[in-house]
Amino acid sequence: MSLNNLEIEILRKIAKGSWSFQSISQELNVPVSHVKMAVKDLVMKGYLRRIECVKENCTKCPLRKTCPFSYVPLNVVTYVMTEKGIRAIEKRFSK
Repeated sequence: MSLNNLEIEILRKIAKGSWSFQSISQELNVPVSHVKMAVKDLVMKGYLRRIECVKENCTKCPLRKTCPFSYVPLNVVTYVMTEKGIRAIEKRFSK
């Protein structure tokens, strides 16, 4: 499955660190709904992993050691790049 330009740019933004749907929308000048749909597609394609942060899942979470939400009982959803996503970005931008 190939990546479109929006998906590539979203992966780049996520790889750089802190992000939100709104910030990517503003930076890329596209509607938030397009960013959300692209992120959903990236999850389905295996480039991103969706993590639902609820207090009960903290012990199983791969981000537990660095999570800023671990002390707050909030329900948060976050996305992390998979190995496939990391490889796609490295391949695309290491040229």
